Amino acid sequence: MTESNDGVGPTNRVAPKRGRVVMAELTLIVRPPGRPADVRVYTDDEATEAQAYAAEVGGHVDQLS
Repeated sequence: MTESNDGVGPTNRVAPKRGRVVMAELTLIVRPPGRPADVRVYTDDEATEAQAYAAEVGGHVDQLS
């Protein structure tokens, strides 16, 4: 955990699991029902991960337009 200087207390900062991508590469979205903070977006190359996350949270994969 790292110390926070904003008066909220310590936080746990986790490094991203994938490299950076540009916004245009994000083509898939998973919205867990009733949990807007847990929305995740994926690239076409990450479709398998998107399907796995959707199955885990009871959501489904939608195509971003």
